[in-house]
Amino acid sequence: MKIHLGTNYEGWELASQLRDWLSEEHEVIWHGAPVYDHEDDYPHYAIALAQGVVADEDAGIPSLGISCGRSGAAEVICCNKVNGARAITATDPAVLADGRRQTDANILALGGAHINLSTAQKLIRSMLETSFSGNLDDARRLVNTAEFETSNTIEGWTLS
Repeated sequence: MKIHLGTNYEGWELASQLRDWLSEEHEVIWHGAPVYDHEDDYPHYAIALAQGVVADEDAGIPSLGISCGRSGAAEVICCNKVNGARAITATDPAVLADGRRQTDANILALGGAHINLSTAQKLIRSMLETSFSGNLDDARRLVNTAEFETSNTIEGWTLS
């Protein structure tokens, strides 16, 4: 699995630990400053990470993204500005698994100020071990969302 890992200074410590851990079993693409930089900002890293995940998906390469920031909330917003990115945040593996199953989430945003390495690892394991349901209702919702994202309208499957 290819993992795109991004961070700004507020998630840098957690992301650095995750990079070491994830590199043991996965190809990790780093989207963050090479060294801690208190002046960096999250939009550049979050967008680059999301673009990397979407480009890999489009090329048929299995990949996921993990974005680390202070709370993860800003990173979710930023990542979701990239067409094809489906970023979520969670602090509980069961909630994350539900989100992944129902939305085919491809990016996990973590709040480095609110979780420790062990919790982050549990969340990432949940993300890696859970697949999209393929359920017709869930698929329809993804198609509706993608259609709106690209055309600002939903004319496809019914919204009921």
